[in-house]
Amino acid sequence: MKRFFLVSLLTLACAASAAGLDFYKEGAICDRKSGFCADSMGVSLGLTKLYLGEKAEQKLMAEINKVGVQAFDPTTFTMSSGLSCDTKLRTCWTSRLDKTVDAKATQTLFGR
Repeated sequence: MKRFFLVSLLTLACAASAAGLDFYKEGAICDRKSGFCADSMGVSLGLTKLYLGEKAEQKLMAEINKVGVQAFDPTTFTMSSGLSCDTKLRTCWTSRLDKTVDAKATQTLFGR
């Protein structure tokens, strides 16, 4: 049983990595390639630092500063795999253009 559970976890981790995403825990998705993490409230500096490290947090803050803190909207984001989420609508889609709901990401971030 333990062996099956470990194999299942490894399979899930490989699938997430292949898509460019790392699902760390319920409520948070990180994208190493894009260099940020998000939760149900949107792009998160705290989670980025926690899961991807201080350099990733600093790089994300530099990107935020480029557009201006006032202009930055953390509630909508697109990850390197194309996954697009809107925290106001509490939904993630497979891409910004194809409005097919991504059930796994929506469940991970919003519990539905």
